[in-house]
Amino acid sequence: VGYTADERGFESLALAAMIAAGIDAEIVITFVLQEASPYTPLQSGDPILQQRLGEWERAALERVPEGIPATTRVRSAASQAEGLLDAAAEHAAELIVIGARRSALLQQFALGRTANALLHSSPVPVALAPAGYRFTGTVPRVTAAFGTRPGAEAVIGTAVELADELDVPVRLLSLLATDTRSGLSNRLISEAERFGGDALGNRAGRVLGTDTASIDIVEGGDLDEAADRATWLDGELALIGSSRLAPRGRVFIGRVAQRLLRSTSAALIVIPRDYRAATNGRTR
Repeated sequence: VGYTADERGFESLALAAMIAAGIDAEIVITFVLQEASPYTPLQSGDPILQQRLGEWERAALERVPEGIPATTRVRSAASQAEGLLDAAAEHAAELIVIGARRSALLQQFALGRTANALLHSSPVPVALAPAGYRFTGTVPRVTAAFGTRPGAEAVIGTAVELADELDVPVRLLSLLATDTRSGLSNRLISEAERFGGDALGNRAGRVLGTDTASIDIVEGGDLDEAADRATWLDGELALIGSSRLAPRGRVFIGRVAQRLLRSTSAALIVIPRDYRAATNGRTR
C-alpha cells in the first residue's frame, strides 16, 4: 500500500486492511522518498527526516487492526509510482493500494500523478480508495463491472476468485448490455473458465445456483447515464478492466473505468489486461 501521513494515506491503509483481513494477506506499508538530487530539500539520511519517518511508520502500524500482519518499508525512487511498482515486484504483491487525490469538485475519485501513472502501467491490479474512505467492516459484496465489448474474463474471473476467498456475494454488473440475464449467466461461467480453467468455471456455475450471485443490467441513454444509475453497498469492491489498448499484462484504464471512477462510491480495483493471479504472494 502506498502510504503518506495524510488523509489519502489513511484511506488507502483502511482499504488495504479491509481486503487483507478477508483473505489473510500481509500489508507492506510503503513510504516512497524522492531520489536524492541537488534539488531535494532533505536527503534520505538526514537525521530530521529519519526521525519523522520513524514517527510516521509507528503511527501507520497503529492504524492497522489487530490480527493483520503488516510491515513498513521506506524506499527511494524517481517517482511515487516507480517506487510502488518496484516494491510490488520485490514483495510479489498481488495488489497495489492507493488513495484518491482530493478534488475541488467533490468527486470521490480524482486521479493525481501517482494514480494516473499506475493506472497506465501496473502489471498487478491497482485498488483505489475513494476520498473520505473510512469503512471498517467486512466487504459486503464484490462486483465485476463491464461494458458491451468482449474480453472481460480477467475482471469476471478475478471477481469470482476474490468473492470466494472473502466468502461474500458476487455481482455481475453490465452497463448498456444487449444480452439477457440468462446470456450473462452463461457469460459469467465461460469468462471464469477462460480465466481460471474448468475449476473456476465450475465454481462460477455453483455460485449462480445459489443466492450468493446476482446479475444487474443497467441501461441508460449512454454509458455515462448507465454508470450513474448503478447502485453500491457501503464497503463494496468494484472490479473493472483495462482498455483493449493496454499492453498485455498491464493496466490501462478505458472508457468504462474512467466513467465509473467519476460516479461510484465503491472502492475500485482495476485489473490489468490478460491478468492472471499470482500464486506466490499474499501482500498488499
